Amino acid sequence: MARGKSVTKQLLDASVAALFAGIEIHNKPHIAYRYSSCVILIINAWELALKAFVYKYIDKKKIFEGTKGYTISFTKAADLVRIHLNTIKSNSFEAVFNNLMLLNEYRCKDIHFVGQKLDALMFMLISKAVLNYDNFIKTHFNKDITKDDNLIILPIGLKLPLNPIEYLKQEYKLAQDDFVSHVIQNIKELNAANIQESIVVGFDIFTASVKKATNADIVAAIDSGAAVKITKNVRVTNDPNAPVMRIEPDIPPLTNADLRMKLKERNPEIKFGTQFNSIIRELKKNPALCRERLLNPKKKDSTKTWFYTEDAVDFVLEKYKV
Repeated sequence: MARGKSVTKQLLDASVAALFAGIEIHNKPHIAYRYSSCVILIINAWELALKAFVYKYIDKKKIFEGTKGYTISFTKAADLVRIHLNTIKSNSFEAVFNNLMLLNEYRCKDIHFVGQKLDALMFMLISKAVLNYDNFIKTHFNKDITKDDNLIILPIGLKLPLNPIEYLKQEYKLAQDDFVSHVIQNIKELNAANIQESIVVGFDIFTASVKKATNADIVAAIDSGAAVKITKNVRVTNDPNAPVMRIEPDIPPLTNADLRMKLKERNPEIKFGTQFNSIIRELKKNPALCRERLLNPKKKDSTKTWFYTEDAVDFVLEKYKV
């Protein structure tokens, strides 16, 4: 490292450059070895960022090993950061670490089994790695990589790249099957440790009432006999051995502020006083028009937040008298 320059800054500058190079390669419409090349650069970006973290927060000397001034490996840097951050907050870096280890496994092995069957899975892993990277850099180095660069992907094309359900249901062979199984096993282990952050992002497959997928939702779709099992129907049963599925009703789209804004748009003369509050109390008795959410669902006395449907606007206006 050149004297007079911040080692941390040099590492971060090179790291961000590698990340953008990886994203640019991934987003090219015609390129051979897309994921082989992209993963190498994304891992390189993370390796430099992890070493910057070790240098700044753990121990300057720990980014080096041996007597020749060589820096530590990617896996050793990741492990040092994982131990440090998990000590501060239990399991806070575990999902990020698992995501990176899977990408590194692909990087080390893809030359032996590279194939398009893994493209969608790699997209999910890489997308999560980039989102994690952005958060990592913002949190620990107060650096916003999107401030001066417009990271927008334009999903314009003549056909869908794949059918997500058919992709997830397909059979995998040999080394590919091992890699997919390893990804699934990582998701299961994180869920068993009650870590809800997932290691992948990209495709969401839901039943009619589910709006947001968590790590547990992904695990719920995994079947021991195949890579992934897609369940389209739910059967109510009193069998204690049957899998448990939690279904929550949809959250209405309007917050309290949204409701007031729409009311003002429709009737600028409306006042949010005694009459309005009386109408809202009546409105809250109608579950078809509004729904409450508890900050802590396990505590009935937890702080409540109310959400309202579009029809709630009409309800209030009909009841309100100027």
